[in-house]
Amino acid sequence: MPRRRSGALGANQSRDGPFHSKAGSRLFPFSPNAQRTRYLESLPSPTMDFVSRYATSTSASPSVEQHHHPPQMEPAPLAAQASAPSGPGVPEEPEYLARYLVIKHSWRGRYKRILCISSNAIITLDPTTLAATNSYDAPEDFEGAAPVLGRGDDVGSQEFTVSVRTDGKGKFKAIKLSSRFRASILTLLHRLRWGRLGPIMEFPVLHLRRRTSTWVPYKLKVASTGVELIEGQSGDPQWCLDFRDMDSPPIILLTDNYGNSGADSGGFILCPLYGRKSKAFKAASGTSNSAIVSYLIKTAKTTVGLSLSIDSSQKMTIADFLNKRGRLVMIH
Repeated sequence: MPRRRSGALGANQSRDGPFHSKAGSRLFPFSPNAQRTRYLESLPSPTMDFVSRYATSTSASPSVEQHHHPPQMEPAPLAAQASAPSGPGVPEEPEYLARYLVIKHSWRGRYKRILCISSNAIITLDPTTLAATNSYDAPEDFEGAAPVLGRGDDVGSQEFTVSVRTDGKGKFKAIKLSSRFRASILTLLHRLRWGRLGPIMEFPVLHLRRRTSTWVPYKLKVASTGVELIEGQSGDPQWCLDFRDMDSPPIILLTDNYGNSGADSGGFILCPLYGRKSKAFKAASGTSNSAIVSYLIKTAKTTVGLSLSIDSSQKMTIADFLNKRGRLVMIH
C-alpha cells in the first residue's frame, strides 16, 4: 500500500515536483515561492558586519543575501573606526603660507628643518619624521627677522635670524637659519608683523603713464618687503613690487634730453620678474632720484638681504622705454 503523504509540505519538500492526491489521478502543482518565503521568514536574520565589506554570513546561503539584503557599500574610514575607543582629536594642521627647507645652526651643529609659516604660527618640522620640533605663536612669540650680513651671502648658504620666545614668556632669542630662499622667507616673516613694522618712507614721484605719455604725481612707498605706488589724491594703492620679485638688473637709469644718464638726470625704471611690465619714475619736487634709489638699495639689503644693482650702462631714453613697452609716442 502506498505511503500517504501529509497535506502540509515541509521545507525539505519545496523542490519536489507535483504529487498525487488520495484519488491518485489529479495533480496538485506546488508553489515553491510561497513555501520558500514562509520557510525563510522563520530563519533568524543574519548578522551584518559593517566594518569589513568582505565579511560573510554563515547562517544564510548566498541566494538569501542576494534577494533579501541590499549590496553592502564600503564604509567610510571614520565609520570603520566607530567602535574604537574615543580619544582626544588630532589637531588640524594649519594652512601654511609657505614651507621651506632650511638649515638650522645651533650649538649641536647644523641640521635640516622644514620651516612652516602660517598667519598665526611659525613651526619647524623634522624632515625625516615630519614631527614638530618647535612651534611659536606669531602674535606673541615672534619679534622679528633679519638677514645676517657680511658673510654667508652666497646662493647656497644665506643666513638669517628669527627672534622668538616660548609660550609668551622670557626674553626673545635669535635662532639662526640659512636657506637659498632667504629673501622669500624674510618677506613672509616681515608680513606677519605688518602692524609693528618700523617707519615707512614715502617719496613724491612722477610716474610715466604709457597710454597718455604724461608724468602723473604719485607717492612711492618703500617698506621692508618692497615698494608700493600710491595714488596722490585718493591714497589708493595702484601697484606694488616685492624686492624678491625684482629682475636683474632691478633698476635702470633713464637719460635726460641731453643724453646724461646720472641718477638725477632723467629718472629710473623698476623692473619686475615673471613677465610683469616695468615702470618709469622720476623724483618730484622735494626729493631726488638719487635719494629714492639709494633708500631702495639700502632697505632691500637690510631687510631681506638682497643686493640691488643699478644698470647705468644702458643709454635708455624715455622714447626707448616706451618703444620697449610697445608704444613709441611723443612725450608731452
